[in-house]
Amino acid sequence: MRIRVGNAIRQTGEPFSFTASELFAPQTYGERSVTFAEPVTVNGTYTYDGKAFTVSAKAEAPISTTCARCTKPFIERVDFSFSERFVKGEDEATDDETYSYSGDELLLDKAVLDNLFLELPIASICREDCKGLCPVCGADRNVTQCDCITNEAMGES
Repeated sequence: MRIRVGNAIRQTGEPFSFTASELFAPQTYGERSVTFAEPVTVNGTYTYDGKAFTVSAKAEAPISTTCARCTKPFIERVDFSFSERFVKGEDEATDDETYSYSGDELLLDKAVLDNLFLELPIASICREDCKGLCPVCGADRNVTQCDCITNEAMGES
């Protein structure tokens, strides 16, 4: 995901709008595998302050995932905002707070993925009222009612 920023270098302090979209390859974050159902879309602005670029944007990432309650696959849309600084050259971007760039392009991939991973829920749920699977017989409680007796049915935790 690249944005060309040559004009901004000549117009210090001026914000420039951009839209970028890219279908990322599957990623691994911790123990979770993240597969993208559609391209990740980013809309935002970038501004050059004479030393670095600041990119502020909103992103939408459609993730193919599985419901933690009923185990059915679904597409979860993860929306997030971010603001990151991009400093010219590898030597300048040695901390965890900035990203580096060279030439007249900013590569947003790492910044977008880093911010997405921070927004991922611990467990994905297909819908708020998902009843999940019966812990005794494994029936999908969204589809069928089973007659199993569970601690939950007896009011125990």
